[in-house]
Amino acid sequence: MKLSGVLITVFLCVIPSVAGDLATTFQQAVDLAEAQDKLPGVKEYSSQKLMPFWQEKYGPIFQSCFKSVKQPDGASFAFVAAIGADGKVMRVYVDHETNVYQCLLVTLKTEQFPAPPESPYYLSIGMQFDMDTPPASKASTDGAPPLIVERNKYSYTFGVPAGWEFSLEQAYERGASLAYFPRGGSFNGSSSVIYVNVFGDECPGGCSSLLSESIVETLREAKIESPRLEVTTSESILTKDGVKAAIRLVKGAKDARDPQFTDNEALAFIADDEAIIVVVLASRDPKTWAPDYSAFQQVVAGHKFFTCNSPNLASPCRK
Repeated sequence: MKLSGVLITVFLCVIPSVAGDLATTFQQAVDLAEAQDKLPGVKEYSSQKLMPFWQEKYGPIFQSCFKSVKQPDGASFAFVAAIGADGKVMRVYVDHETNVYQCLLVTLKTEQFPAPPESPYYLSIGMQFDMDTPPASKASTDGAPPLIVERNKYSYTFGVPAGWEFSLEQAYERGASLAYFPRGGSFNGSSSVIYVNVFGDECPGGCSSLLSESIVETLREAKIESPRLEVTTSESILTKDGVKAAIRLVKGAKDARDPQFTDNEALAFIADDEAIIVVVLASRDPKTWAPDYSAFQQVVAGHKFFTCNSPNLASPCRK
């Protein structure tokens, strides 16, 4: 999530309790989270219900806290929320309190999350704030950016273009990780959309070495669907992490949302530490290509990737 000039890194772990009684201390709650029982429905609940709910509701709450709290404390903190069968928060545990946490707690302690498949669930979140976001980055967005979390593996974020909004739920419905569309539109109904997918995951020999192969394979599959596809290479885009995203421009592709339409596309291939991420702009109207591509550039340029080995994590990954 991104506040005005503040980048928040969240590492989330949703784990069912291994005991009937609630933990009595923060460390006990963390220990229960570390058990990481892989029960049926846990991953689906986390990715399809809990994370979208958290992202869309608590991004604005953090924005409000940093605006309303006098001299907001940017120190990292971690907390665990025990969630009951009805989705209500039964208890919240924190490693140390800050004024930002206290502001968050006003809403969190009375929250009702989507009902989990098992209870109690221990929702463990570590918050890390970067207070030094450059002014140029502030001007390029007008909303809190998304954070996609692969539990205990990695997480990543992208920029949010002015005049655009994003949805995790609509992306999941189409098998994508993240979807953008002009404000007031939708992933299925807008003529221009941007969506994100992970091509490679946990590259055994390093993802950089697989980047070329990923590009070739993606375009090969696209040409099977659209034999007259025209592909050109464009100038790379530098991400916030300092990684150069390889760009391919495509004409005459079948729109993945509706094969009766053809569109012009831009694809950005990003080789991160543990995954290759593909960002796709699909634009049906040639007249909007220039502003659509500008939005695409802002999304890609705002990309940042975090792993369990990233320094200064507020809450370490469970191993």
